[in-house]
Amino acid sequence: MKEEYVNAFLAPAKMVWEKELQTSLDFVGARAVDHQFTTDDLTAILGVSGQLEGNVLYGFGGGTALAVASAMIGEKVTVIDDLSMSALGELANMITGNAATQLSAKGYVCDISPPLIIEPSGSRISTLRGTQIMAQFKSQYGDLCIRICLNENTRFAK
Repeated sequence: MKEEYVNAFLAPAKMVWEKELQTSLDFVGARAVDHQFTTDDLTAILGVSGQLEGNVLYGFGGGTALAVASAMIGEKVTVIDDLSMSALGELANMITGNAATQLSAKGYVCDISPPLIIEPSGSRISTLRGTQIMAQFKSQYGDLCIRICLNENTRFAK
């Protein structure tokens, strides 16, 4: 996976998080991880298609999910319900949409699917297309992990 695919998510993650949640998001680091993993307390998955194809997975621990949903909804959330899942999915959607715009500017025109939310934790996920890059972030609301698994679609000539 090319570095530019991963980099396209770093600035949008920070920008969207800070705009929507009014708090900073600090990049901790990125590393290659296996294509199989067990989901966090809540995981939002978005598909990418077009000149790049694959998935982007956003992992939220339980405390992080509740804090982020509370901030987005504007009231204290104590359980993950449909409204809070929608808010977390929309946050992941905004980050991915901004990243797709950056990738398009670099010549990789992509579409994204609506988010799919998996909760609770413990589901085994496999992206089946090689290594993922996991970007880790920290904020006052907790940790955010973004797993990026994108490959060039051979049907499109760049």
